Amino acid sequence: MRAWSSSRGAGVIGSVVVAALAGTPAVAAPHAAASAPAVEIGPSFASTVGGAASEEAGLPFSDRDVRRMLGKSADDVSFSVRDRRTGQTYTYNGSFRNSTASIVKVLVLTTLVHERREQGRGLSTSQKRLAERMIRYSDNDATSALFRQAGGRSAVQQMADDLGMTRTTVRGAWGTTTTSAADQRLLMDKLVDGTPHLSKGDRAYILDLMGRVTPEQRWGVGSVPTGTKVAVKNGWLPLSPHGWRINSIGSVRGSGRDYTLAILSWDNGSMDSGVAQARRVSKYVWNTLGGSADAGSEQATPSGGRATPPFWVRPGAAVPPHPIG
Repeated sequence: MRAWSSSRGAGVIGSVVVAALAGTPAVAAPHAAASAPAVEIGPSFASTVGGAASEEAGLPFSDRDVRRMLGKSADDVSFSVRDRRTGQTYTYNGSFRNSTASIVKVLVLTTLVHERREQGRGLSTSQKRLAERMIRYSDNDATSALFRQAGGRSAVQQMADDLGMTRTTVRGAWGTTTTSAADQRLLMDKLVDGTPHLSKGDRAYILDLMGRVTPEQRWGVGSVPTGTKVAVKNGWLPLSPHGWRINSIGSVRGSGRDYTLAILSWDNGSMDSGVAQARRVSKYVWNTLGGSADAGSEQATPSGGRATPPFWVRPGAAVPPHPIG
């Protein structure tokens, strides 16, 4: 660990850095969403909301209740949940597509593991070290290396297609990949329930890394009571238009609940407000599936207090540029 942790201040953030996307040197502190360089994202990010965009199959959710819970952010959030006890799913704002930021790292690792298996071998020792940095600490340099080793954009896109992720478009700058909440929830379903593309051991390996994400990055899907079994990967990216993109994917099991969940959002005024939004959705899902309001002391904050933000989102913290493969 020591061999790379000393570079953490310059090498670990939770999403693709805007400077790298725009080809500029450095950017201002990430709290200032308005300072992000303008990057045109095109029509694939268009969002349509309303009942027709949602999918409901017997779960105790309704668009009306969700919109009330989200308030003024109702049009800027999408989530998809599957109750593994019943197999039923619910997707809110299903036509919404967003840039993935670092949640794409799960798909990158899935692709790499699959490609190596196809070649009759597992990950190398070096690749395992990079995978741990990529998933547990959201290291971008490690991701760019593994993205290339997995075969780049075409290979990752093929993996998404093979898994049935029909609304996911992989980009060469991997953090600007576009996706839907239902596609990301489907990816988690494949990791938890099985897929011909991965062995049981491969799936357990990926979920184990997601289950050991550093505590300060365990919000969103991980905003559940301490002691719950959680696998989670989050992503955050300030990108114009639509400001902070805050996403979270994972699986949850405990206290009579067993589900997969993906949360996407944009137009968050800051990273902090976006993280709070993801926590709100996660706790709403937990409470709704359990019929109670007991999501008080979440795993990332065992004391029940507010988690100390990581250094790269504190006011005045500089965000270093990162090369994108």
